[in-house]
Amino acid sequence: MNLLLDLAFDDPATYFTIVLVVVGSIVLHELGHALVASWEGDPTPKIRGHLTWNPVVHMGWFSLALVAVMGLGWGATPVNRSMFRHRRWGDVLVSAAGPAVNLILACLAGLVLMIAARAGSGVDGHVLSVWGTVLHFNVLLFLLNMIPVPPLDGFSVADGTFDLGGLGSLLRGAGMFPMLIAILVVNSDPFRVVSGFVMGAILVAARFLVGS
Repeated sequence: MNLLLDLAFDDPATYFTIVLVVVGSIVLHELGHALVASWEGDPTPKIRGHLTWNPVVHMGWFSLALVAVMGLGWGATPVNRSMFRHRRWGDVLVSAAGPAVNLILACLAGLVLMIAARAGSGVDGHVLSVWGTVLHFNVLLFLLNMIPVPPLDGFSVADGTFDLGGLGSLLRGAGMFPMLIAILVVNSDPFRVVSGFVMGAILVAARFLVGS
């Protein structure tokens, strides 16, 4: 049973909210990579047309279709690491930029939710649902992408920061096996506990900032 497609018939507003939030979050994630790569001196994202809001460019039709059907998708940003001004640390910055965008979006959503809570019952329930969805999916995207296995961003961040050496080479040559590990991690109870903790921490910090 596909719960997301069931929503398309049972609760179209929630369905389209989820699809739009997931697509928008992935596009902004990829734009984060593209903008920081450009700042690092790599013209590849601009040359390949990735300095755009167009989700087809960042995700492709197949990924967009998967989001519509299953709520799952991915994007890609072409870069040339040899052109980064800071080489090793440039790669770390560019790789971290996408997950950082998701974390910023999650924090923004937390602030909006806490401001709405302080405002009281006058806030439209659909607005709260949209921002709650933004918080939820961007925390998931942040944590997923920071898992240190290729081809996820967390691997490039870890490899560039700590120089994984032989272990890095082994993981890069392991085909899809590292991604299978990541899928198992994402579907595990510890991952759900961690994601719940991060969402809670964001909301607590946002509540402190708005003074509610």
